[in-house]
Amino acid sequence: MHDVHSPYVPTVVSIIEPLRYGCRIDIHAKVNDCPHKSSRNSAVELLFGPQIILHINFRFHQDHVVVMNSASYGNWGDEVRRHHSCDSFHLRIHLHHDHYEIDLNGKLMAYYAHRFPMESVQALGLKDWNSEYDYEHCDYSAYGTDDYEPPCFDPNSSYNAYF
Repeated sequence: MHDVHSPYVPTVVSIIEPLRYGCRIDIHAKVNDCPHKSSRNSAVELLFGPQIILHINFRFHQDHVVVMNSASYGNWGDEVRRHHSCDSFHLRIHLHHDHYEIDLNGKLMAYYAHRFPMESVQALGLKDWNSEYDYEHCDYSAYGTDDYEPPCFDPNSSYNAYF
């Protein structure tokens, strides 16, 4: 088990071992009071270079929804939306052969089908300007900012076959 407690956010946490069936990712977070209600979003992402393998966005300033999606080279897929009514959460992602089982506060929120191979995930991204997470290891300090440039990966990587 790899624990990361109270990282600086936004951040990227490297995932050294390939994800596989049976892996589990737990994230505990609390969204603090924010004077700018329009900026009360938190996002948890599974990343491979510029690809967003799984994007889970907590939209607190809108209708208290959680939006799940994936993006390849900036092209987003269809959103999967669920209601979420509180500012603190425990997010658990169980990895299965063909989907992610995503639980929120101990209750099943969604079965999210793999749009990209889970083995290609290289990092966990946490974005928000006003949240506290438990999940100090910062690889890309600019992650989550407007000027963020994703890292370049070896073109001979076996996962490039997927993209």
